[in-house]
Amino acid sequence: MQESRTRLGIVALLPVLIVIGAAGWAAQGWVRLRSAIDPGGASQVIEIARGEALGDVRARLVGRGLLSPDAPLLLWARVTGEDREIRSGFYEISPAQTPLEILRTFVSGEVLTLSVTLPEGFTREQVFSRLTKQLDMERDSLEAAAADAAFVRSLGVPTDSLEGYLYPETYRFERGPNARHVIAALVAACFERFTDARCRKADSLGMSLHEVLTLASIVQAEAAQEEEMPHIAAVYHNRLSRGWLLQADPTVSYILGRQGQRLWEHHLEVDSPYNTYRYPGLPPGPICSPGLTSIDAVLHPLEGCRDLYFVARGDGTHIFSRSLEAHNRAKEAIRRGR
Repeated sequence: MQESRTRLGIVALLPVLIVIGAAGWAAQGWVRLRSAIDPGGASQVIEIARGEALGDVRARLVGRGLLSPDAPLLLWARVTGEDREIRSGFYEISPAQTPLEILRTFVSGEVLTLSVTLPEGFTREQVFSRLTKQLDMERDSLEAAAADAAFVRSLGVPTDSLEGYLYPETYRFERGPNARHVIAALVAACFERFTDARCRKADSLGMSLHEVLTLASIVQAEAAQEEEMPHIAAVYHNRLSRGWLLQADPTVSYILGRQGQRLWEHHLEVDSPYNTYRYPGLPPGPICSPGLTSIDAVLHPLEGCRDLYFVARGDGTHIFSRSLEAHNRAKEAIRRGR
């Protein structure tokens, strides 16, 4: 009889003991969730691939010494549903962070980003070189995207070439960006500059956006001083309206890959539609990425300008002339000054 009472007492105590044990385990787990593994440890970069399971991420955190193997991170994430809210990308994680802080970082999507600045006047080649270096991208991925004519056209570019459409600006991208995503962002930034007012102005000049970009790229390459851009643009507009050759050195430099170098007479004989000493009108497309100042210079050339020539002084400015005789005198004066 006494033995039966003892057994009944033990059976009755089991639920209580289970509850107490569970409460103790939960309390320990909560403490572990709020305790960092190494308050003085160095941060590391962790990548979460798209669709990667949190269990695999947890194992990597433990392996790198960023998370205690006893921390019930996975269980907590499943209970709260946060395991389904984690964003892929690169994260900077510190062992001084608690497991809860690490999880919140993954859920917040506070991924690491890289900055890249593309100056005005960069060619497509220069843009890709800088993207490769500063965004740690594979050059082949950029070239493959650029070579996909269907992709380029899908961005609104009217030709198969991205030249001139990779807008010069400062950008921020997540680490390990997709090449097509980067190119699309640069092209979108270019088209965003063509507001309704600028599009209407281009229409009034009888120019397509492609033609505006093309002429703006020549102005960009020719002008060292922004204040001279409307004057240079006006000269080119005047020559185009007369059906004259543009005779723009930067177009020849572009096709020969001699940007920034002096041209000689034999260079001007190259047979290319980009050689504006041989072929009238605008070249087939831009020769670099023009900035907004050069675009606006083309859309708003110097009013009342009748100049048809200009020659560089060598100090970043130009002498403008209305006649060939005056132009030749200006060149001779500069030659004597040198």
